[in-house]
Amino acid sequence: MPQPNRHHGPRDPWKITLALAACMALQMTSLVMILPLFARRLSDFGAGVDALGLSALAYALAATIAAPFLGSLADRIGRRPLVLGSLAIYALAFTGFLLAGSAELFVVVRGLAGGFTAGLIPAVMGIVADVAPADRRAKYVGVVNGGASIGWVIGPLIGGFLYDRWGYVVPFGMSVGIAALALILAGFTVPETHAAARPLGTPSGASAPRRRVSAYLKPYWASGQLQPLVILLLIAFGVLFAWAFIEPQLMFYAYDELEWTSGQLGLAMSVYGLAVALGEFALGGWSDRFGRKPILILGLVLFTAQFGGLVLSGSFGWIAAGFIVAGLGNALFDPALNALFLDLAPEAHRGEVMGLKSTAGSLGSTLGPGLVVLLTPQLLPRQVFLLALLMVLVLATVAGVTLRPRPASGGR
Repeated sequence: MPQPNRHHGPRDPWKITLALAACMALQMTSLVMILPLFARRLSDFGAGVDALGLSALAYALAATIAAPFLGSLADRIGRRPLVLGSLAIYALAFTGFLLAGSAELFVVVRGLAGGFTAGLIPAVMGIVADVAPADRRAKYVGVVNGGASIGWVIGPLIGGFLYDRWGYVVPFGMSVGIAALALILAGFTVPETHAAARPLGTPSGASAPRRRVSAYLKPYWASGQLQPLVILLLIAFGVLFAWAFIEPQLMFYAYDELEWTSGQLGLAMSVYGLAVALGEFALGGWSDRFGRKPILILGLVLFTAQFGGLVLSGSFGWIAAGFIVAGLGNALFDPALNALFLDLAPEAHRGEVMGLKSTAGSLGSTLGPGLVVLLTPQLLPRQVFLLALLMVLVLATVAGVTLRPRPASGGR
């Protein structure tokens, strides 16, 4: 029989959710204000698409390895230590990007950042699951994701503007400061919400035995939820694979072939982020009202518009329009996907299931840039974008044909 929740700290769900949204807005701002500048930074070292793809590969591979362990750790020692530790590592990593003196060192720093911050999203989503009513879970997820999406609106515009005027030092330095502010805000506003949280070094006893890899899937096999879990993991993998597959090519395509400035690339990313942010706040709860599956599929289909715009047009306006539609699609499918994962998970394994989701996504982020590095000599940029579009459409079709989710018993 499931035990009642015994949360630590304040229990006001909206207060906790809004605090998380604010922290994620700052963290994402600090990240994406420099993300479009990675290509510029590596170009200064004489490197190109291969180096940018390798850095993305290092980040994603490290996150793939670390995510399931850190997700499990969030169930053992609590959510708050993972949130604070990850935010601290981001601040250190951005400092490393600023101080790196070679492309090789840049790649190493990005890889370390991927491994040591892989627990952030599992911990954040674990907090949401701890405090949100089950019938409004997607709405709460949407608010937190909407906060992060605000960073996508603000960050690229700031980063591109600062780089075009003062070079890379100013935006990278500001990124470090904003990341530190996110850490300070989390330290004061984000409580521990997990009832089973215990300090590191506390004997685990019978309640948290050492688990084999197969044990991660055992609760879902026993409840008949393994098939929907595998499908959801495939979707989490495929969406991030598609984006990671085009990301290195997109940046150099925008600069070299479309002749965009850093400000234009930042603006394109910002309109995407604005669409996601507005969509998350306005539409994030749709899957609570209309069902997880139809909203997931609709979001995936709309998400392909960014790839379609890049395939069909070289016009900034049309590409930006595709990004806006794709952002709205992201705002629909992401809360639905996260809520589906949390619906499946027993209360004691919420951090773990989000760790599995992060692992699947990180694996996609690992293989995407790795594959594009191999295929760059053989494929034109628009062929890369077309392959990504087709992959997401296949995912939407698979979800429509095979996904039969149902809420897990014993969940909150």
